[in-house]
Amino acid sequence: MSHNKNESALVRTCICSLCDSDRFGELMSAEAEERGFYIASRRAFLGDGLAYNWTIQQRHFDTFTPILDFIHPIERLHETSRNLFANTDEAWQELGKWIELIWQGDVIEVIGLLEAEQQARGEAPPGAEETDPRRKLAETIGYLKSNASRMNYPAYRKSGLPMTSCLIESQVKEINQRVKGTEKFWNDGVSGEAILHLRAAIISDSTEYSDHMANRPGQYYTRQTRKTRQPAAC
Repeated sequence: MSHNKNESALVRTCICSLCDSDRFGELMSAEAEERGFYIASRRAFLGDGLAYNWTIQQRHFDTFTPILDFIHPIERLHETSRNLFANTDEAWQELGKWIELIWQGDVIEVIGLLEAEQQARGEAPPGAEETDPRRKLAETIGYLKSNASRMNYPAYRKSGLPMTSCLIESQVKEINQRVKGTEKFWNDGVSGEAILHLRAAIISDSTEYSDHMANRPGQYYTRQTRKTRQPAAC
């Protein structure tokens, strides 16, 4: 979560958990409340096309403008164009047309163009390969239809609202540096949850991590010397 405070200082905080989406929505809501997001004059909720993201938005952030991250439909359309057209130049030409329409907020026109292409090629048979152009067309059409109400990009630009979650996408990589990789068991229950919380606190601009380290019991980062060691019990 990020917030433009006083139109000058950008502050970023992060939450991370292994919990399910219902619980995570509650965590997001608590963080938003702590940051004062609910009383902001402009409020936006960005996400990809996954349904549970919009369930969280409707349940906890219904006063926020829901926005489909602009990059996600573009990625879908790029993959679709590559499957539809063997000629690279033709694929790029069609993709450029679709992107321009999406940027202008004409998602319905893009859906119409894809449906015309679907009608010309026919429906994919049951069990068709994932790369089958007809299957890709159907999936992309369904994706755009499901998210069309969250793709009014000209209005978002006019209101000064964000249209991509690039900052969050890069933040995921910062999380992964610590919790994924060789000998890093990030999904092992309680300890995995603790690692996620610590990593999120470290990369946040808040004082949560430093406050925790300053107030937790014990002498952290301090090794006992011979003088301070207690004699072993006999």
